Amino acid sequence: MLDEQTSDDDVARLARRVEKARGRLAYQFDPALTGALSEEELVAERELAERIRTQDRDQRWKQAEAASAASDRSRNTSEAIEKAEIRDLLLARKAIAAQRRASSPHARLASLYRHRSWSLGALAGVVAAGMLWSAVNVQHNIAPGGPTDPLYWFSYLLEAMISVSLIIIMIGTNKVTEWGVLDNRNQVAAAEVALLALTVGLNTYPYVSEGRWFDAAVHGVAPVMIGVALLIHDAASARYGRAISYATDQVRNLPDPAGHDPLPERSSENTRSGADAGFPMDLHAPLVQGAHS
Repeated sequence: MLDEQTSDDDVARLARRVEKARGRLAYQFDPALTGALSEEELVAERELAERIRTQDRDQRWKQAEAASAASDRSRNTSEAIEKAEIRDLLLARKAIAAQRRASSPHARLASLYRHRSWSLGALAGVVAAGMLWSAVNVQHNIAPGGPTDPLYWFSYLLEAMISVSLIIIMIGTNKVTEWGVLDNRNQVAAAEVALLALTVGLNTYPYVSEGRWFDAAVHGVAPVMIGVALLIHDAASARYGRAISYATDQVRNLPDPAGHDPLPERSSENTRSGADAGFPMDLHAPLVQGAHS
């Protein structure tokens, strides 16, 4: 009796086991069993997705930076090209203006006048420097005693009298020559030579008397340069005056670029004064020569 009961229990258990196996067999090959992710895998997949999105954002930012840099380079290149074109245009305009000035009689006349003013001003500076040197040198030669000696101060005037006389003679000769006054040239030349020799002598006599020829030559440079500068001034002023007069005659009847009326014609009538009856005077000549002298 006990053995039969035990056998029935085994059969029942075996039946339940078979039933359970058949139920498991229906589900054991379901993809959900292998496709489902564990918690660890879910966390890893989340981290991976975050990294991928981070890298994607970095790439998009780099692309934006590259596009911005390319735009900046393009803009800078365009600006550089525009600036170069503007410089070329300005240079071309300057070249055209320079060519017009070179070919325009009015511009050439203005350039001649500017060169005359600069040249004569530079010569005046040379004369002034030579006068200062000569005045101090003559004062040292005549009155080396010191400021307590009255001659120490008045000796400056000696060289000034000579230099001013030379300046008046040489510049005045050029001025009156413009009006045709050519008389007494020998007397004027003699006075010039005498004054120049006097100032050279005052500057060098202490050294010549002692036989110090090198020192004499050095201290004679300034007064000689005064004479040379005045001679150059005389010649340059006369040449510039004639050139300006010729240039004015050429542009007299040409239209003025500024729209002004042409320069007045020279008058053919000459008048003579009682004191200056020895040369003709053109009433309109000062308009040309006096304005540029």
